[in-house]
Amino acid sequence: MASLIEELVSTLDREDRLYTDLIPIQEKKLRAIVTNDLETIGKLAEEEQTLVDEVGMLEAKRMRITDDIATVLGKPQGTMKLEQIVQTLKNQPDEQKKLQELHDRLRRTIARLQELNVQNKDLLDQVLEMVEFNMNVIRSTRMSSGSSNYSSSAAQVDLPDMEAGMFDAKQ
Repeated sequence: MASLIEELVSTLDREDRLYTDLIPIQEKKLRAIVTNDLETIGKLAEEEQTLVDEVGMLEAKRMRITDDIATVLGKPQGTMKLEQIVQTLKNQPDEQKKLQELHDRLRRTIARLQELNVQNKDLLDQVLEMVEFNMNVIRSTRMSSGSSNYSSSAAQVDLPDMEAGMFDAKQ
């Protein structure tokens, strides 16, 4: 079981480093959204996806290790949480402390990432609302462009429909 714990610690440590690497990318993305720098947002999204893919692989490895630990402890697979593993290491205080510190560090890192993700989502929602507003303004000005033309007798003058195209199919 000691080798499983070491492998778990190593995997969680690597996972925490990847999450930590995501934080500056999220912060840069936040600034790029504010400045409407689409090129930077695209590059950052690529970097982010690479790290997220790596995290996904490590997460699958962590789950496999956790299932192996559950098997060794005689527990059903898929039920062991990190807190439970920490509790089972009462007789191994060094490993218990290391795993607990790693667990706490991961929680802080993920909490910071979640906070940045919420900020980015809120900004993107605002940007989408602004784009939709602008599109509605453009549509309304195009639709009402011919309706405010009047002759000198104050009667509305019907102008040819400019949106119909260049030629009439009947000609």
